[in-house]
Amino acid sequence: MSQASNPLIESVKADISEFLSARREELTIVGTEVTALLTLLEQYLEGGKMLRPQFCYWAGALAAGDRIDSVRPALTRLGAAIELLQAAALLHDDVIDHSPTRRGRPAAHKAAEAEHRVRVLAGSSADFGIAAAIVLGDMSLTWSEQMAGPDLAREPEARRVWDAMRTEVMAGQYLDVLNQVKGLLPQEDAVYEELPTEAELSKEQNAQRVIRWKTVPYTILRPMQLGARMAGGDDELHQAIADFAIPLGTAFQLRDDLLGVFGDEAVTGKSSTSDLLEGKRTVLLARTEKAASGADAKLLKRTVGKASSSAEDIAKVRELMVETGASESVRADVRSMGELAASSLDRLAEMTDAPQAIAELRTLLHAASSLDDVPQR
Repeated sequence: MSQASNPLIESVKADISEFLSARREELTIVGTEVTALLTLLEQYLEGGKMLRPQFCYWAGALAAGDRIDSVRPALTRLGAAIELLQAAALLHDDVIDHSPTRRGRPAAHKAAEAEHRVRVLAGSSADFGIAAAIVLGDMSLTWSEQMAGPDLAREPEARRVWDAMRTEVMAGQYLDVLNQVKGLLPQEDAVYEELPTEAELSKEQNAQRVIRWKTVPYTILRPMQLGARMAGGDDELHQAIADFAIPLGTAFQLRDDLLGVFGDEAVTGKSSTSDLLEGKRTVLLARTEKAASGADAKLLKRTVGKASSSAEDIAKVRELMVETGASESVRADVRSMGELAASSLDRLAEMTDAPQAIAELRTLLHAASSLDDVPQR
């Protein structure tokens, strides 16, 4: 089913539109300048796949069974609130990562920067763009809570999941920031035959840790647990969802990292060079660095994390990621994590009586972990 004809997605969009229309009326009192900022947010929300609201809703359907009609409005509202939470995270993430584009159009800070130039305003256009994106992210975060709050007040377990999700995504973002500057520390619960060197520690293990706490919770795990708790799901279902969502969330991020280097920008709507130019500390990069030596290691050192790197050197790094086997090893992990998630989904099917929800989750599983649209080089 295409996104345009998906009734669930249309319901979530309608909830967002209604909510933001009410906020527009409130902001009109403050001034037209602020309502222009809201317009920027509305544009920013366009074009998303809305995976998170779908995971939230269909997990709620697993828990609700034949009671789904009674919880449907709350589930779609929570999905809309998650979209606002995601927007807040992405608005700030684009600033942190200096990302020029988002969903095929200029990132919000770049759009605001361009507006500053067009209007010939005083001061730095870049500083204005960053300030506008930070404020807009804060507004979106505030509104996500405002939208979710009334429904969460009726379900304390759902409230706990929502609070955990918001904390984890922000904490995970900070882990990502620390990882970029090689500031993560050995974990006390990790078992090492001998203490790894800083170089060994700061690569794949830390990249995996960032995935676990930045991507997995707010992409699949917590949206699903939120929907299930909202519909009265018990502890057993809560854990079974984790068994499904954690490997799938891992596959989703590993796949996204491949797209960030090898993807077609016209298809993905995101840059295929910014991850390398910014030196994003991914599992893909960690494995490439581990396998590289001599001239290859020098290529990585002069290219990765250097904004001035040439297109030729970027192309050579891509080739190196293939030649070392790093990209294929990550693809293999995406496949294995997807298979593990599929097995866990089979268990969810046995636990529940919601065949449509299981079918929809299988479709989402494929969308989150398929390598069909990920070029190999």
